[in-house]
Order: sequence, then C-alpha cells, then structure tokens
Amino acid sequence: MKKLLLTLAILFQVVVFASAHKKSNNPELTVYQQPSKETRVIKVIAEGDSVVTVRPFNNKWTIVTINNEVGYIRNFQLAQHNRMQKAAAIARAKANGTKQNARS
Repeated sequence: MKKLLLTLAILFQVVVFASAHKKSNNPELTVYQQPSKETRVIKVIAEGDSVVTVRPFNNKWTIVTINNEVGYIRNFQLAQHNRMQKAAAIARAKANGTKQNARS
C-alpha cells in the first residue's frame, strides 16, 4: 500500500511539473480589446505577425496595433515577442551567411 501511494505521489509530481513546463515554454501572446485579461481577445499573435508599439499604457500594459487593429498587450508578453523576433532575425541572418559562404 505504501509503495502504491508513493508511486502515485511521484507520478502526480511528474505530471504537474510536465504541464507547468509545457505552459511556460509556449505561452500564448494575446492582444486584448481593453487593458484587462477579462476583455475580448483580439488576436493571438503568431510568429510572423507584425506588432507595432503605439505607446505604453501603464506599468503592465502597452497599446499596440496588429493587422491595423488597436489593442492592449501585457508588457512582459511584448518583451517576449520582441525577443522571439530578434532571435528569428539572427537565425535568418546566420542561415543567409551560411548559404553565401557555401556559394563562394
């Protein structure tokens, strides 16, 4: 009985850890209609979407435009989107440099 309980406890911890790890690696980058998570979601940002910062709204939210629609995004999500865009640009530049070196 003790082994069964111990096994279930360990299994529970593994499942909880795996689900928490999965959420942190792939969070949704969402643009809201108003500066609140309780309002309508305008768009979930995809990798190729162009997000233009209009101005900071307060210390938690920034006003942005995406596909010519104005919305609000949380500051930490905007920073995360910017890091992803920068990393993608670096990867493209490295890939282009590798292709050019191979042609030479």
